[in-house]
Amino acid sequence: MAVGGTGVRPGSARTQSAAPAPPLVFGIYPGGGAGTVGPAGPTAPEVPTKQLAALRQLRPAGRPFVLHLYASYSGPGSLSPAEQVSQEIALYTDAGFQTELVLTYRPGDHKPAGDVPGFAAFVRSAVRSFGPNPAFVAVQVTNEANIGNAPNAADGYYAGARDALIQGVIAAKAEARRNGFDQVAVGFNWAYSLDPAETGFWRSLGQRGGAAFRGSLDWVGLDVYPGTWGPKAEGGDVAAEATRTMLDSLTTLRSNMMLAGLPSSVPLHVSENGYPTGPKRTEAMQVTVMRASIAAVNAHRAAYAVTDYRWFDLRDADSSHPSFESRYGLLRDDYTPKAGFGVYRHLVATLSGTTPSPHRSP
Repeated sequence: MAVGGTGVRPGSARTQSAAPAPPLVFGIYPGGGAGTVGPAGPTAPEVPTKQLAALRQLRPAGRPFVLHLYASYSGPGSLSPAEQVSQEIALYTDAGFQTELVLTYRPGDHKPAGDVPGFAAFVRSAVRSFGPNPAFVAVQVTNEANIGNAPNAADGYYAGARDALIQGVIAAKAEARRNGFDQVAVGFNWAYSLDPAETGFWRSLGQRGGAAFRGSLDWVGLDVYPGTWGPKAEGGDVAAEATRTMLDSLTTLRSNMMLAGLPSSVPLHVSENGYPTGPKRTEAMQVTVMRASIAAVNAHRAAYAVTDYRWFDLRDADSSHPSFESRYGLLRDDYTPKAGFGVYRHLVATLSGTTPSPHRSP
């Protein structure tokens, strides 16, 4: 889950001419639990049959739909990526979905210098374990390494996070190349922030990573939550603020990437985009933010070279909890749909170039 800055500067799409772009590749985080900044309740148990039924409704006919999964490195005693998520990946790919895996770096406070070599080995293990599966299509190395004040949600809190990002990207690509896993695209993500420290973050990636890092990178991801983390809606116009936030976050990311020597040809993914419901946060507001956010990305995908979009997330962790951080889902924790479920299904089908079938509840 992303944690953004506290202001926004005016931004717009890049003005250079752009060729028509292919349709976005859509996906979703299929779980309910989320990294949180504030207190949150427990996650209601998953019901795999209901989860798969909902995911099948979201998948567009004849087009990929990518499930965004997570595995965490917590130090030398960590379970391997295979031990953490191999059953999930097998379940989803056997059901016809593509999968991608976020490898988070959380070595713990007892490691003041971090554990970059251990994390790099963890990353290589993930690529070796899942790369033979042709439906395993991407690795995201670290999660929001630019954010330093949210240990439950972002890797930047942990010592060595920037080096873990760099060395993890290099390790992942080397392992994929060594084994001929050409379908595994390697990237990392960035949480939308206007903190002045972002300049130093991006410059350090370029300086420390050099040519090896740049040559190993296939994409860069954006985490952005309009009206939730970062700038809030001004004057109550939630749709306008979501549109402005999406375009400014894409513009800011492209500008920052230049500081690291990353060219405009590197594709972007919207790795996390969402809007939780809760007190003073209605289902209608979730739909409004979703429509505006996806419309902005889709309209400017060629100008920014955006290829992929992921919504966060499928299901609430706990629909009865007062914190909105437990209610990111398009479904309630009992798998009954909110208004946004049908809207996302329609948008995915339409913008993927397919025709949605009549709506059925999950």
